[in-house]
Amino acid sequence: MLSRVVAASLGLALVLGVPAAAQTTLQTPPPPSSPEEWRARAEADVQEAYQVFVENHPGMYDAANPSFPATLARARDEGLAAAADAQDRTGYERSLAIFNSVLSDGHALVQAARGQTGTQELTRHWPGFAALWRQDQLFVVTPDPDSPLANTTIVACDGLETQAFLSDRLRVRNFRGNEAGQWWVVPSRLFWAIGDPAADQPRRCTFRTADGQEIERDLEWRPASPEERSFYSGTVFAPAEPIGLHEPRPGLFVIGLGDFQPDEAGRAAYARLYEELNARRDELRQARAVVLDLRGNQGGSSTWSYEVAEILWGQAALVSRIPPIVGIDWRASAGNITYIRAQVDVWRARGMTELADDWTNVAAQMEAAAARGEPLWRDASGRTGAAATPIDSDFERPVYVINWGLCASACLDANDYFGLFDNTRRIGSPTSADSTYMEVRAAPLTSGQGVVVIPNKTWVGRQRRWGEVYSPDIPMNGLDWSTSAFLDRIEQDLADRAR
Repeated sequence: MLSRVVAASLGLALVLGVPAAAQTTLQTPPPPSSPEEWRARAEADVQEAYQVFVENHPGMYDAANPSFPATLARARDEGLAAAADAQDRTGYERSLAIFNSVLSDGHALVQAARGQTGTQELTRHWPGFAALWRQDQLFVVTPDPDSPLANTTIVACDGLETQAFLSDRLRVRNFRGNEAGQWWVVPSRLFWAIGDPAADQPRRCTFRTADGQEIERDLEWRPASPEERSFYSGTVFAPAEPIGLHEPRPGLFVIGLGDFQPDEAGRAAYARLYEELNARRDELRQARAVVLDLRGNQGGSSTWSYEVAEILWGQAALVSRIPPIVGIDWRASAGNITYIRAQVDVWRARGMTELADDWTNVAAQMEAAAARGEPLWRDASGRTGAAATPIDSDFERPVYVINWGLCASACLDANDYFGLFDNTRRIGSPTSADSTYMEVRAAPLTSGQGVVVIPNKTWVGRQRRWGEVYSPDIPMNGLDWSTSAFLDRIEQDLADRAR
């Protein structure tokens, strides 16, 4: 059972540091109306978040991470210290962000809840350019090539040199600066505002031109037009190929894998993809290269990538290479058990009967462990680990995996699977990282102002270490991240390797 449960784990997606699966929208009560009320609310919510983790987080009993209870207590203490200075919503959100920064885990955090806005969409504001971090520099990209800021770099903002500025301002945005991939995407958030620009967004910056001249100016924040919104999105979040098999150039096949939390249409697209991969596998075995496009993928279920790997390289070859793990420890708390029971209904509604049966057993075993007074239940079934001699695959054509900066959770699992084979190279940027704590759920705080994201289980003996990122074999340090730019670089690599 373990192999199926692990492969189908929801994991979670990280949207700029916040789990997509846990981006809960609540009908929130009226917010506090005075500095004193904001301070009290911040202190109460930090305390409640701490208690929720104590009662539900598997790290409290993780033998591989004995310092977790102390780290959690430090997160509470630093969050409370920040809460003591809270006077408004910004201060409230800062106290939660400080709590998160100590845990430094996209699978375990507390965030301010988003209130219902009906059908009205908040206006996006920007300073007239997008900012991209590449090779330790913050580059300016403008829709107008004749702008005086075109092709400049930002060397300072609000009195701080760029890296210090980013490290300071991004701490309260759930930025994990120790993960290389985070730098490739998250700094752009400071130059894009949903609604009015926040207090932490820059007001005055210094720009350096290509010939070394410096320009200092106040940023002119203004609503972004639809065309400017499209420009920003396409610049910062380069469009991935849609789910499916594509042949944009003769003999170069691109498999779009940008979403591991697909809706009904996405699941149907995956079904078609698997059917086409099976039907055209002989053709793929003769391809110049196969490109696995993970741009935009922020995690979800590793089932989707496992199936792709199984079809391309063969089930026997894949299974023979998967490293052994000791098992999965599930935190047997009442809240976690309730979540697992509810998820069973989700699997059944999607026709995933075998997985629903597995999770029914997980819930029953967790309940039995709780009845015995045991905080964890270990599932050690089903996975025997890599064979002494890996089985050869007949799929030997070059494979390129496109990674981006916010690849995490199940997107990292995809890298685990694809990287088991010697014909695979990674291209793009470094990824983000994750902890060994997985399978998240979201729970609202009593105040209605915040949401706690809680992992239910921990991998025991996983080969990929906590906080480990995947670095590219072929870095794409340029600002152009279009499919065409990637294919040009891949064709260059193929030519270089053929020499």
